[in-house]
Amino acid sequence: MQEEINKFYRIALLDLEEGVSVDELEIYLGMYEAEENYEACAGILKAINETKYDTITNIKKRNDTK
Repeated sequence: MQEEINKFYRIALLDLEEGVSVDELEIYLGMYEAEENYEACAGILKAINETKYDTITNIKKRNDTK
């Protein structure tokens, strides 16, 4: 379970690093919630909460350490 959460967290960080907006991630979050994929939701939400007010440079640094 935790492995799946971490996978989606890392994917969401990569998406943010590549320019995907938080709004777009929130759309994905809703899609996964509708599918009842709560591990995906947890990973995406973790990335959103940690980076919502962060800079791209800090997101890249965070992503490099994961």
